[in-house]
Amino acid sequence: MSKKSVSVTISASIEEVWKVLSEFDQIFLWAENVDHSSFLSEQTEGIGSTRRIQLGSNVIQETVTVWEEPKKLSYQLNGLPPVFKKVTNNWELTNVGPDTHVQLTAQITPARPPAEFLAKIVSRFFSRINRKMLTGLKAHIEQTPIRKEKNDAKNDRVRPEMSEMSVSH
Repeated sequence: MSKKSVSVTISASIEEVWKVLSEFDQIFLWAENVDHSSFLSEQTEGIGSTRRIQLGSNVIQETVTVWEEPKKLSYQLNGLPPVFKKVTNNWELTNVGPDTHVQLTAQITPARPPAEFLAKIVSRFFSRINRKMLTGLKAHIEQTPIRKEKNDAKNDRVRPEMSEMSVSH
């Protein structure tokens, strides 16, 4: 199993951050890598809620596995290559005075031991994606602009409101 975490502190209450995360089908509003998202389940809150997200030509299904309002949200990603037995994103929110510390951990379990090396490589890829999601979440909640990372500017669509953001590792 491979794990990679990224984190950021958002100038908002834990309830404000949770409100955005718990609108599970609305990720496209703040995650710049998500082109479209919608519910696949009738359930819109809690364990079992399922959304479909589109990232370019890739489609992923995400099903909530942990829903501990307003502190933890985890979901399993389905639709990835079968070399991975299980891929989850785990969100943890913590009060830091009036602000909220948000940690996002990608956990990748390979289908077989020889794929462990590949899982470590893919976890770095997920870490970059998750860092972008945290940056987008922070900008959306704080209503501040985002600045593209140098390496990402060529490959990703650029939003007009880009400027400096801080994301911690």
